[in-house]
Amino acid sequence: MSPNTRLLTTARTIVITASIVAMLISAETSAQTSQAEPIAHAHNDYEHQNPLHDALAAGFTSVEADVYLVENRLLVAHDRHKTTLKRTLQSLYLDPLMQHFENHPPNPEQSTFWLMIDVKSEPISTFQRIHQVLNAYPKVIRVNDDPKSPIAGKQIPPVRVVISGNRAKEVITETQPHMAGIDGRLTDLNSDLSPKAMPWISDNWKSHFSWRGIGRFPAKERNILRDYVRQAHTKGRLIRFWATPDEPVVWDELIAAGVDLINTDDLQGLRTHLKTRDQKQQVK
Repeated sequence: MSPNTRLLTTARTIVITASIVAMLISAETSAQTSQAEPIAHAHNDYEHQNPLHDALAAGFTSVEADVYLVENRLLVAHDRHKTTLKRTLQSLYLDPLMQHFENHPPNPEQSTFWLMIDVKSEPISTFQRIHQVLNAYPKVIRVNDDPKSPIAGKQIPPVRVVISGNRAKEVITETQPHMAGIDGRLTDLNSDLSPKAMPWISDNWKSHFSWRGIGRFPAKERNILRDYVRQAHTKGRLIRFWATPDEPVVWDELIAAGVDLINTDDLQGLRTHLKTRDQKQQVK
């Protein structure tokens, strides 16, 4: 084989190899960003008449609780002055979740139930107390180091915890066992943290988009939204926006773009809309 022929063969091999690698990367990204069942997220869930229970009844698999550390208690409320000793993270969420999953054991086909804890007080001490409390619920709280975490080989803990708000990032990632992940921001899209350490990206819709559900969604903003989704999915993370208008047209745009968690204060409205969408898709 002449030197020129050898050089040509080598060049062809490099091109073919590069093409195969590009195809594999494209396939992986496509798989990560493929449209999945949207996750209904109960924003400020504790403000509903029956915290957690209303969300469960509506079929939601993600709820949000704002937490303050007060005299070593994790009190749930939007504002510090509204906290009461009876409304704790345990009484409103962890104990009811334990009872719920005891009565309705999850199976491997069921999706994860997400508990987002929005820390409103000092980040380090609050997270340390959260971690202590979560350790008391090994049958329901999943350890992120081992996503299966079977209990006596029988049951996969169904609940994954994500810490939002005042996030003590280094403490959260260094504390073992890893019982909680970090709720990232759009500025964290290129973070090197693993999807287990930072499973979500969340941000304020109004800070990035002008559209409020009136008229058409501007094409430029639609492309920006889909690029955010693509970047999050490439890193293996879910994505959510808060402060989105509770309007069906907005929910449809979020779902079409591949946004994973659909944020709402209108539990029944979103539940009805998602059921209607499913029925229409089944007819097709």
